[in-house]
Amino acid sequence: MKKLLYIFSMYLFVGILPMLFTACSDEVKTTVIYVINEPVYMSFDEFRTARPLQPARAMEHPGKICVYSNYFFISEIDKGIHIINNSNPEKPQPTAFIELIGNIDITVVGNMLYADSYIDLVWFDISNPAAPVEVGRLPDAFCNVLPATGNNYLMTEIDNTKGVVVGWTVKSITFDEEVPYSYPIRWDGCPTCMFADMNNSWSLSASSEGDVALNGSMARFAAYGDYLYVVNDGRLKVFNLFDSEVNNVHEQYLQWNVESIFSYSEMLFFGTTTGMLIFDIVNDPGKPKYLSAVTPVLGCNPVVVQENYAYVTVRGGNACGQTESQLNVVDFSNPVQPFMLECFNMDNPYGLGIAGELLFVCDEGLKIFDASNPQRVGDNLLKHFNNINGFDVIPYNNVLILIGSDGLYQYDYSDTQNIRLLSVLRVQ
Repeated sequence: MKKLLYIFSMYLFVGILPMLFTACSDEVKTTVIYVINEPVYMSFDEFRTARPLQPARAMEHPGKICVYSNYFFISEIDKGIHIINNSNPEKPQPTAFIELIGNIDITVVGNMLYADSYIDLVWFDISNPAAPVEVGRLPDAFCNVLPATGNNYLMTEIDNTKGVVVGWTVKSITFDEEVPYSYPIRWDGCPTCMFADMNNSWSLSASSEGDVALNGSMARFAAYGDYLYVVNDGRLKVFNLFDSEVNNVHEQYLQWNVESIFSYSEMLFFGTTTGMLIFDIVNDPGKPKYLSAVTPVLGCNPVVVQENYAYVTVRGGNACGQTESQLNVVDFSNPVQPFMLECFNMDNPYGLGIAGELLFVCDEGLKIFDASNPQRVGDNLLKHFNNINGFDVIPYNNVLILIGSDGLYQYDYSDTQNIRLLSVLRVQ
């Protein structure tokens, strides 16, 4: 009986449902029902077939955002990219939709839009931002990228010969006593897998035309010159973008829990669930060099940087680490020896952005702080817009662009005494 109780408690813990059946005799027979995720595959040929540009469609599950010229590129999680004409911030106009299976992250370098598509890197010519044209794809640029399961069940082993995993089917399997050792179930919860989630400070890169491309603070893509940096599966992958060709020129392990990347002043800043890493890219952009780390800071950590200060939000109360939520200010005037300058209590922060003397934080809506004194920034709240499910922000040309689960918001902050809402493009 002790054995049966042990089996029962263990399988309840991992989300697998056991059922006990008793025969007429004194012998107790145990039947265990395993609830698992089985992969849904798409053939490589179908997955890598370029789709024609689609008419504009309503946002349903918006994720990362990239600002380029007068256009927004917004990821529709796992499905593609919305193109928004923002020539008039008071009336943004949905223009078209790029169907791109498994897309989460995007960025623009020169006149090219780069995007992930599960395991592939894809790029588009956006000389006409309203009508991107797919011009290249690097197969198997990323490893172990899977769609999120949406539950806590285990998954069967992946057979990469069958194609790309694009979804999951929940299935119940019954065994007597215990699962056969040979049955292909991932008991480790797939710790080496990169799930396609919404994990994006805005990072800036100048294009060849002089336009500016901006990413949000939770991005896993960043650019510097002719190099693209991507965080994937605990690793930093460096791609060379010379002559519109893409080559993977360098790869190095960072740590398993790296979440975001921010490019600023010839350095790369990485947000992890245990702190922030700083790498130098001025001497050899193709091989970033480790400088320092600020640890331990447990929690989910997007980063934005301005001058000698890094601003990091730490979201607690989840699988990322600690229970408390904070805004941390790091002084990296000496990037080899950064130190925590100050920390402030937050409610439930996500992405953030900084422009001049204003810090914008997605925290129970949108909070705007006076950042003229970084050491006191968290004590100087100027404005709080609530009833918004903000995910990330990009401040640009006195307009704050906020993307969240309920839509795209834009605010005019040119007058800090009268910050006002310009427009809302809602999720439908």
